[in-house]
Amino acid sequence: MSDFKGLSPIVRHSLESFEHGIFHYLDSTELGRKFALLHVDHSIELILKEKVVRLGQSIYRKDGKTIGIHEAYTALESGGVSIPEKPRLEDLHDFRNVVQHKGLTPDEHTTDFYVNEAYRFVKRFLHDELGIELEAYLPHSYVKAIEGIETEDEKAGSEINKRLSEAETIFATGAYESAIVSAYIALERAVRNKVKDDRQPLVVLVRRLVDEGHISKDIQKRIMIVTDLRNRAAHTGDRISKQQAQETLNNLKDIIAQIAPE
Repeated sequence: MSDFKGLSPIVRHSLESFEHGIFHYLDSTELGRKFALLHVDHSIELILKEKVVRLGQSIYRKDGKTIGIHEAYTALESGGVSIPEKPRLEDLHDFRNVVQHKGLTPDEHTTDFYVNEAYRFVKRFLHDELGIELEAYLPHSYVKAIEGIETEDEKAGSEINKRLSEAETIFATGAYESAIVSAYIALERAVRNKVKDDRQPLVVLVRRLVDEGHISKDIQKRIMIVTDLRNRAAHTGDRISKQQAQETLNNLKDIIAQIAPE
């Protein structure tokens, strides 16, 4: 365990949760992927609350319970704290809820995506808003493993194809909801690679692609359709039929081919 001496209880608990999350992530098991997302999401909620406290606001409701993550975002926004990563973090939180309450087992690539997104945010937020260097409180081997994975992913030109291939493998097992979530990450990576933007919401980036003439409005509409189905699969735990999943995977492949032709 790292030495958290001198830190507030909230920050200490946040860093402990984050360290445990990375530990489970690196064990590369199904159970590990579940616990990785649960711990990482919990860590994010705690550091947001720490910032709320530092703004001089209470994190307790009238009933004595602490505020939730969405209330923390509201408090921070009212205090003038900008969180450009918020859409992605809310997405992670919703997905985490499905994992916890619906028993969904996140696939490898989806877990990679969310853990790396969380790592980038936690590292930035701790430094910019709390004056804390994440690397000082994580085992060096964890930092090296995560930042190494991230760098390799960014350099790998085959990342999109790998995610689509993973989606097909998941589809074959009958886990249609997870297959759609995995394939959708390939779409998002294709869009973000095209516009070189890792922060703006996907809907904003898709609009840019239309405005700049990279894709048609018809493709934009198709992206919105698959986005709605993906949100059903990731956020509600609704069952997706085999036919719906197959059509969506085919649709995503075609859209990606037009955004990022080989």
